[in-house]
Amino acid sequence: MQWTYQITAASRPLVLRRLVQLFDQQSLTISSLKLALLDNSVRIDLTVEVEPELARRLEASLHNQIDIRSVELLAS
Repeated sequence: MQWTYQITAASRPLVLRRLVQLFDQQSLTISSLKLALLDNSVRIDLTVEVEPELARRLEASLHNQIDIRSVELLAS
């Protein structure tokens, strides 16, 4: 099943690298990645094909990442 993570993060160096690395560690292929610069933050929409249980575990891991302000998980 496809899931999209809508992430708002501080606009700081290495934020995107840490996010992508989290998905890479699970051997997941990112099918879509959108990045939009806001005032002092970035909006990142990241879509992957993953089972529901792992999708929720990744969401929890994203909440614990440095500089992440919010995460919303949407089924696509």
